[in-house]
Amino acid sequence: MSDLPPADWYTDPEDESQYRYWDGSSWTEHRAPRIAEPDTEAGDARHGLRSPSTLVADTFSLTGRRWRPFAAVALIYILSWIVGVVLVLVSANDILMGELGAVYERVSQPGFNPSDPEHEAYFESLELDLAPVNFVPGLLGLVALWVASTVMQAAVTRIALSDLKDRALTTSDAVRQALGRVPRLMGVNLQVAAIFGVALVATIFAADAAPALLLALVPALIVAAVYAVAVIPMAYAVASAGPRRWSLPYGARLVRGRYWATLGRLLLIFLLLFAVSLAVGIVLAIAGLSGGAAFDLVSQLVQTVVGAGLAVVATVAAAILYHDLGGESD
Repeated sequence: MSDLPPADWYTDPEDESQYRYWDGSSWTEHRAPRIAEPDTEAGDARHGLRSPSTLVADTFSLTGRRWRPFAAVALIYILSWIVGVVLVLVSANDILMGELGAVYERVSQPGFNPSDPEHEAYFESLELDLAPVNFVPGLLGLVALWVASTVMQAAVTRIALSDLKDRALTTSDAVRQALGRVPRLMGVNLQVAAIFGVALVATIFAADAAPALLLALVPALIVAAVYAVAVIPMAYAVASAGPRRWSLPYGARLVRGRYWATLGRLLLIFLLLFAVSLAVGIVLAIAGLSGGAAFDLVSQLVQTVVGAGLAVVATVAAAILYHDLGGESD
């Protein structure tokens, strides 16, 4: 018995945006587009993407339609954030040998100036306990935040894609499946961090050892960073719900030939969400002029809730783009 798949149309292994016919033993040269041509009102027929205005409308429509599972996932993230912050504060207080509260009261005073002789003397008198055990709660808190953010990323992406494909996915199933994607998302995080780390080291080295090289290196890094703005969200969508392939190359293939259309739509969403975040920050800053420590705590909680909501909306927009570009999902 042969283990080869039966003859049928499958995703072209050489081009994710195409179907290719498998005759049962080998690939033929027969291909067909995976993305149907949209009408002129729904999107850009040249790119296979919905128009920017349609993307914005569909993003908020899908978010509103599935607000319950999105809210449940965001709540898990917010609770994890609270736990993580508490653990970090416990570590900080242990390292400062119980002086964290006094330090906070001092730095939160109106008109605080760290160069004031009295403040300088106080901070110089502080003793630190750098025992490794004191760092454990803080590290656990940071890991909790990292895991919670990746779970939210994967769960929201999976819920959005299931809605786009007219399939029902419960919150519990989404979270359970998202937990299985945590290692892949963390892997993408580490890859992105490594790439930016190498770029930073190369820039520092060029500035110190070969200033002339820096003139060519900086423009190249800027181009790479702009390119990454479109590729990285697609890579996270792949890691969240896509096939088990290298996420960054897969994301790069998806935006190939449709880079500027993808970038423009992503930037539009990011600018809209940044405007909302900025407006909330201004309102909280104005309200905080007459508030105290209690208001600072409430303000941080409000900012976390708003940030989680905006992250959900951004992830939904990226999932819609991933779907429009022909990205596969499991």
